[in-house]
Amino acid sequence: MKQNINRLESAKPLSGMKMEIRYTGGQVVQVDFSELADRFAVFAPIKNPDFFRQATVTDWGHTLEWPNGEGLDADRVMEMALEQDQRTDTLAFRQWQDRNRLSLAEAAKAIGMTRRTVSQYRTGARPVPRTVLLALKGWEVEQRA
Repeated sequence: MKQNINRLESAKPLSGMKMEIRYTGGQVVQVDFSELADRFAVFAPIKNPDFFRQATVTDWGHTLEWPNGEGLDADRVMEMALEQDQRTDTLAFRQWQDRNRLSLAEAAKAIGMTRRTVSQYRTGARPVPRTVLLALKGWEVEQRA
């Protein structure tokens, strides 16, 4: 299976614990990392503003990493942005595709759409209609039969 790769291009610290994240596909999202720092002890050091600003894009764009070695992969950063932006439609689509290990072409074939449309749903460039979200559920039921 061909992996869907949307790598990180840059991470620019903003005010507070927010960053502007730019992806190689042209997407730009803002992510607030404060909840991450509060929920997980390993991310507590990012509460220090100087430390927070030292985040770098590593692993050829696959990881956002801080000097202590803790980091997040590009997909998780995007999921955080979608969650914070209340984009549950896109998040549900991404989870369906990942859960079923489908490439863009395989996902498109599964639901009878073009690869381009599926890519737009996955990246959030286009809202995922409720009818498509229902089709995803139906497809999974068919696969179990």
